[in-house]
Amino acid sequence: MRIGILTFHGSHNYGSVLQAYALSTWLKDAGHETEIINLRNAAQKRAYRVFQVKGKGIKRILHAAFAVKNYPAAKRRAKRFEDFITQVLPLSKQAYSNGSELRGSTDYDVYITGSDQVWNPACQDFESAYYLDFVPDGAKRIAYAPSLGRAEFSDEKTDLIRNLLKNIDVISCREEAGASLLRRLTDKPVSVVCDPVVLLGREKWEAFAAPSGIKEPYILTYFLENNNGTKALLPELQRLTGYRVVSLNEDLRDIGKGYIQAYDASPERFVGLFRDAAFVLTNSFHGTAFSTIFQRPFFTVIGPAHSANNNDSRKTDYLRGLALEDRLVSDEHSTHKPLSIDYSEAGMRMEKMRNAAAQYLTNAVEGEQA
Repeated sequence: MRIGILTFHGSHNYGSVLQAYALSTWLKDAGHETEIINLRNAAQKRAYRVFQVKGKGIKRILHAAFAVKNYPAAKRRAKRFEDFITQVLPLSKQAYSNGSELRGSTDYDVYITGSDQVWNPACQDFESAYYLDFVPDGAKRIAYAPSLGRAEFSDEKTDLIRNLLKNIDVISCREEAGASLLRRLTDKPVSVVCDPVVLLGREKWEAFAAPSGIKEPYILTYFLENNNGTKALLPELQRLTGYRVVSLNEDLRDIGKGYIQAYDASPERFVGLFRDAAFVLTNSFHGTAFSTIFQRPFFTVIGPAHSANNNDSRKTDYLRGLALEDRLVSDEHSTHKPLSIDYSEAGMRMEKMRNAAAQYLTNAVEGEQA
């Protein structure tokens, strides 16, 4: 089969580029001729400009000074992302700047949309093309693990999603909350499947990973601003373990704390840092996923019980599926939980999860009912 994948492959975000790599690699390993359709719209390009200043008043001044100081690392990071996107990912020869340009200009047997939050109409780089509304008649249209990013939308956006779902032949979603919403909006079956980074498996990621370059044991931190949870537990983890901290984030509040900075890590080194970590503290879904793939000790920070943040459902659903929900913590908790993890049950569950997702994809691509 000739397969075209449409996803957020052009984001300077580790989870985005690595899930794109994982899905395209799995499909190629399955014997299919696979390309990532190179759609990168203006909103996405603006979001990942090297020099950006945030906040207002004194915060804006402080952030501007920090951005200047951090510029060399930010520039290295951007180049490493662009090198990965353009040299490692199997991009289509033609590039597209908006969804309209896709109409009548692509020719694949199968089109796959997903993973990542490509079905979230609230995303700044959203295009209806991610619901495959441009695909010519006769080609199969499959959704593999797209995320909506939330479980509730305005009536207007809900109607938009309902209409766009008519374009998709075989539907799956990455989390149960999103699948429940989709089932209310379509009469087609909706499966829940794992993210492509989990689908690809540990052996492939071991071969992909670059050395972390850090010889001593370390706590790896990876936090996303748009997710619940902070690094408030980090000092306690340092006290309990005696380990140094490696940070994958640029953060004004980390100045003077003696962290080893890895903000400019390439996607390959990002994976290597998770593989080699002695402990991981994260609020990221993909940070959580790689922690489990490499069977590292970790905590995943989510919002407190009274907080309604739908970003957390991706992490909670995934960890419950592995029987590792005890690794979920909030800023309200101390680390009274054991730091070590027994992965015997989780490993078997992950293998079952992976096999089910592989069967879904195989059936969907080859034309059987998924």
